[in-house]
Amino acid sequence: MTVRFADAEPNGLADLVGRLIESNLEAEPDRRSLLRDTLVHLRASDAAIEATVTLSSAGVEVSNGPAKGPANGPAGRRPHLVIVADAYDLIELAGAPLRFGFPDVVDPQGRSVIRRIATRHVRVSGMFRHPIRLSRFTRLLSVVP
Repeated sequence: MTVRFADAEPNGLADLVGRLIESNLEAEPDRRSLLRDTLVHLRASDAAIEATVTLSSAGVEVSNGPAKGPANGPAGRRPHLVIVADAYDLIELAGAPLRFGFPDVVDPQGRSVIRRIATRHVRVSGMFRHPIRLSRFTRLLSVVP
């Protein structure tokens, strides 16, 4: 299973996220069980760049910019999760140790990520409505085994 890029030339964020997910799926094939119907919109606020990640049992599709189509998503779907942060914080999210798919409060780096979310430096819309989707996405994206 490979990650598919919807655009001929993925932007920096789309390329980074797509390659990271692809690498994680190759290194740990068990992570394929995390691929469930989820639409995630990512925005690096300091770089003014956006990407959309569509997860399904068929695979992963990464596209430049916000979700396309009516009501902001394919087939009229809105993103389940919208994550807005500067580029550094997005990278830090991928590197934070996880516990149950969320940043580990016992680890200093995990607490740092939680602090950034609590102070709204990192905004995660949909985390209370879709906690299981968020947990699956963070585990899929995480570089920490």
